[in-house]
Amino acid sequence: MQYTGSRYIGEYVNGRMEGKAEYILPTETRYVGDMKDGMFHGEGTLYFPNGSQYDAIWDKGLVIKVSLNSPTWTHLEKSLKAVMIVEMGSMTRSRG
Repeated sequence: MQYTGSRYIGEYVNGRMEGKAEYILPTETRYVGDMKDGMFHGEGTLYFPNGSQYDAIWDKGLVIKVSLNSPTWTHLEKSLKAVMIVEMGSMTRSRG
């Protein structure tokens, strides 16, 4: 799971991102937590540029338990797809 323009700060095992790490997406959304076999796995938090955060327990890139610490969260879906939708939304800029 590596995106063009992203940065990874952490260890590698057999060429894969693994262990305690920080993963920074091109939008400056940051993941801080455990990685396994190149995926979010274990405890980890997504920090969004707007100040909100998504604390979760991950299993092979999918959220299995979540705690939302932001007033902007109104609907909960426990899936990587939901996180990616939120990530894409954080890239959208207001034209107003």
